[in-house]
Amino acid sequence: MALSSLGFMSDAAISIAAMVGALAVLLLIMWISQKVKGSVTLLIIGVMIGYLANAVIGVLKFLSPEEDVKNFVVWGLGSFSRVSGDEMLLFVAMMCVLIPLACLMVKPMNLLLLGDRYAANLGLNIRHARLWVILSAGALVAIVTAYCGPIMFIGLAVPHLARAIFRTTDHRTLMPSTALCGAALALLCNLIARMPGFEGALPVNSVTALVGAPVIAVVLFRRHGG
Repeated sequence: MALSSLGFMSDAAISIAAMVGALAVLLLIMWISQKVKGSVTLLIIGVMIGYLANAVIGVLKFLSPEEDVKNFVVWGLGSFSRVSGDEMLLFVAMMCVLIPLACLMVKPMNLLLLGDRYAANLGLNIRHARLWVILSAGALVAIVTAYCGPIMFIGLAVPHLARAIFRTTDHRTLMPSTALCGAALALLCNLIARMPGFEGALPVNSVTALVGAPVIAVVLFRRHGG
C-alpha cells in the first residue's frame, strides 16, 4: 500500500506482496509437515490453511471498493490482456533473475531421481535441495500469478506433456522444454479464447482446463494401471 502511489513501484509492490504471501504459506506448510506424521493429516491441514486464506481474502473483498472487487474477479478467471507494457518490463527483469536461479537446481533434481539414499551418498543435502526447489518454484508461480491470475492446469499438465514428447527424465532437457511447451500452450489457449464469435475474450482458464484435465486424467490412469 505504501508503494502503490509511486507509479512504477506499484507493480513492484504487487510482485513483492505476491512472493511474500506465497512463500509464507509454503513455509508454514513445510514447517507443519515436520511436526505431523501422515500425508492425510498434512493434506487436511493444507486444506484448512486454504480456507483460512480464503477467509482473509473474503474480508478484504468486503472492505474493498466495488471496482476493485470486479478487477479481482476478472483477475481470478485468468487473463493475459490486462498486463501492460510497463508491467512486462518489470516481469521480464524479475524472470531474468529467478529463472537462472531455478536452473541451478537441475543437478540436485537429477540426483533426487536416483532416490534419497543414493543422492545423499553422492553428497547431496536432501533437505536443503528440496527446500530450494520448493522456494524457487513458489517464487516463480507467485510472480506469474500476480500478473496473469491463477491459470489452471498449465503447471500440472505441461511437465507430463514435455516428458512424453521428449521421452526423458533429465531435467537439463525437461526444464527448457517445459518452459517452451508451457509458453506455446498458454499462447494457443489465449488465441482460442479470443477467437471470433466470442464476445470479448473468454477466461484462459476455460480453455486450459479442456486441455489440462484430460492429460492429468491419463497420467493418473497410467499410474493406476502400472
